[in-house]
Amino acid sequence: MSEIHVFTRPDLPSDSRRIGEPYSPDYNRYDEGVRYLYKNGAHDLTLFWSGPSPAELAGLRDRPVTVGLYDHGPAAFLLYKVDDVCEWSDAAFNVHLVPEGERELPAEPTGERSRLIITLVDADDGIIKGRRLVSLDKVMTQSLRHVMATQAEAPFVRPLYDIAVQETYARFPDTDAMAEAAEIIEAALG
Repeated sequence: MSEIHVFTRPDLPSDSRRIGEPYSPDYNRYDEGVRYLYKNGAHDLTLFWSGPSPAELAGLRDRPVTVGLYDHGPAAFLLYKVDDVCEWSDAAFNVHLVPEGERELPAEPTGERSRLIITLVDADDGIIKGRRLVSLDKVMTQSLRHVMATQAEAPFVRPLYDIAVQETYARFPDTDAMAEAAEIIEAALG
């Protein structure tokens, strides 16, 4: 009889922030919103919500997560939904918005999955209330890698990025409509 192979779950890559600690020692309040970038070998989605409820925290930990990608020139949008917690929402991004010294591009080989770290921060006090690590599908992994590499190769003109974001929001009445037009929608694992 052969042995069963047990896959160890990877830790959160190179990020020492923990639940119950400040998201940043420099700030104790944030505007409600979202931030998405790639750092420390993982996709990082940070949600800044005012006073997240216990049900939202439990849902973030346990409910299915779906992600999508919509690309519009210099602006791309990571779409995300947590069942029964948050409806389709989006985070506009371009790799050039990350300072050059901190900029990192995905390098997962074809056929591998990447990780998405979701962090929930209480915008009222800056404290991390929840974290979750999920695995992105292989197709989503390669799609994000391709979009970010294309952005990195292109010159960045901030007004053109801002116009692309404004055009996208003018075209779609909400993120549900953007998700219907997305290049890819996939369930995350974990």
